[in-house]
Amino acid sequence: MNRRRSARNLSFGSVVFLVFVAVVLATAGVFHAYVKNLQVQVGRKTEKTEKRIGQLEMDILTLQMRLDEQLIRPLLRARLTQSSLVPIPSHAIVEIDQQAPNRNPEPDLAHRGP
Repeated sequence: MNRRRSARNLSFGSVVFLVFVAVVLATAGVFHAYVKNLQVQVGRKTEKTEKRIGQLEMDILTLQMRLDEQLIRPLLRARLTQSSLVPIPSHAIVEIDQQAPNRNPEPDLAHRGP
């Protein structure tokens, strides 16, 4: 009843199907490697950008600290006394009113003739 088969029956369609599956799997492997490589490159760029952002944040904090140090009133007064600036006497100050009536208005260029 049970017979041994000495020859395997691989039809042409089976061989073509196996070749097609092998090509698809190889293409999927190459595509996977390509996408993984892109992912690594994006990761490196992201890491570099995050490092640069951290450096810039540190620079901003340093500049804010320097500005705060320069705005300390006692130190500011000490620097002003050591500078070559001289105080202005109060009688030399003249207040100018922005809405003064004797002020010449700007010429209207739209109504100017040719």
